[in-house]
Amino acid sequence: MKRRVLLLLAVLFAASQTLAAEPPSVAVETVALKQQSMTAALSGYGVVSPDTRARETISLPRPGQIVSLPVSAGQVVKKGDVLLRFGTAADAGLAYRQALEAQDFARGELARTEQLASQQLATQSQLAAAKKALADAGAALQAQETIGAGRALENMVAPFDGVVWSILAAQGERLAAAAPVLTLARNGKSRVLLGIEPDQVARLRPGMAVDVAPLFDRGRKATGRVAQVFGVINPQTQFVDVLVELPDRLIMPGTRVRANIHLESRTAWVVPRSAVLTDDQGAYIFQVRAGKAQRISVRTGLEQDGLIAVQGAFDPRQRVVSLGNYELHDGMAVREGTP
Repeated sequence: MKRRVLLLLAVLFAASQTLAAEPPSVAVETVALKQQSMTAALSGYGVVSPDTRARETISLPRPGQIVSLPVSAGQVVKKGDVLLRFGTAADAGLAYRQALEAQDFARGELARTEQLASQQLATQSQLAAAKKALADAGAALQAQETIGAGRALENMVAPFDGVVWSILAAQGERLAAAAPVLTLARNGKSRVLLGIEPDQVARLRPGMAVDVAPLFDRGRKATGRVAQVFGVINPQTQFVDVLVELPDRLIMPGTRVRANIHLESRTAWVVPRSAVLTDDQGAYIFQVRAGKAQRISVRTGLEQDGLIAVQGAFDPRQRVVSLGNYELHDGMAVREGTP
């Protein structure tokens, strides 16, 4: 019995010695270093609106009254759709009739003068004056017809496919000649006016690419270009306005968006952000070599989509610890798995 106890103690001692000889190891997850293009970006917020060059104000060249206004702001219209029904003012109609009567009178005077001239009862000067009077009367009538004064009622139709951007008058309102009624935005280009921190403006220049996405739908994106960087601070927002032009209407006007302006791009070695640690000596990563963790100091660079660029004396062929690295120190044994 005593012999068995001694044998058991010897086995336990040997096992403890074996365990003591094996250094402790930490379970970690690793990733491979990879190279990819990284882009520095500057963010800003704004609202999509139609390009000012794509907007047209609808107005009428004669005075009158809006009889009906069947469209609303924001409504999509097709070319030829009725925008409003307009009734010509009485004084405009009177001016047209007077011009028409003046032309008829001038035509009659010319015929009478030509007959007198053929009988040697009117001079060539009188005949020329009668011809000029008819031409002037015709021009005056043409001007009245151009502004539509001869039409008592008229339907104003959309000159192109677009969106009713704003309504500037109301149904039943009496308008003077050339008064604006509504603004129509042509389908096509749009723009965003971004607000950028003043100390960041020096990094911007026209032509830079910009990714624009709705605040609540990041999956739908449009790519545009910086068209203009303003030179003053907006007194209302305290930001500097940056105008971004978008080539199409992928994002509906009026949508609030977040935009990323691409400042620079470069190819670099990248690792997940979780792989980089910092202490009083600076940033560092752990690589696994022969089953042991090796600490390597690095300089960090651009960040994008959860990745960060690193520079340092690392081996691109060795894997980098991405999870479990907080428990490591230089030279510690590691095993790959779920930490």
